[in-house]
Parts: sequence; C-alpha cells; structure tokens
Amino acid sequence: MTKLKWDREPVRSSLNSEYWTNPKEGFDKGWHDRQAQKNERKQRLLNKEIQLGVHEDHDLNIIKMESGPHASKLVCMTCNNKFIRWLPKGIF
Repeated sequence: MTKLKWDREPVRSSLNSEYWTNPKEGFDKGWHDRQAQKNERKQRLLNKEIQLGVHEDHDLNIIKMESGPHASKLVCMTCNNKFIRWLPKGIF
C-alpha cells in the first residue's frame, strides 16, 4: 500500500500571483493604459476640447468632406484657409 504524506503543505501556484490575477496592474497593464489614453482623447474630442494653439482666437471654418476616412477638416480663415486638423466622424 502507498504511504501518503498528509502533513505536507499545499503547493502554491505562480498563476495566483497579483501579476496574473489583476491584468490592469500586471501582465496587461500596457494595453489597459493605451485604452485609457484612447478613451481620454475621444472624450476630449467629443467635448470639443480641441487644442488650437495660435488659432485659438482666429475665425475657424469646418469643411465637410464628401468621401474618405474623415468627416470634415478644420481650417483657419484668418490665416488664409490654413489647414489645422482633421475632424473625426465621432464629433458629428
């Protein structure tokens, strides 16, 4: 008959460590940080918190695009129709 050691300690798995059980702080932290940054940028655009730099006080015009990946573009009328940035479809 086999002798069993009933007094031995249970084996601890390395998969139960904080690194594996909490992906936001462990192995997947980089991905979660990038997703948070993307969501933050999206919220800034949706709240119209667009950084305009020197064009902050200028007359701006939004030109709607008929095709392509962008919904429209933002141009500065004061600076002779200078292109400032593309505006995503999520704004409209």
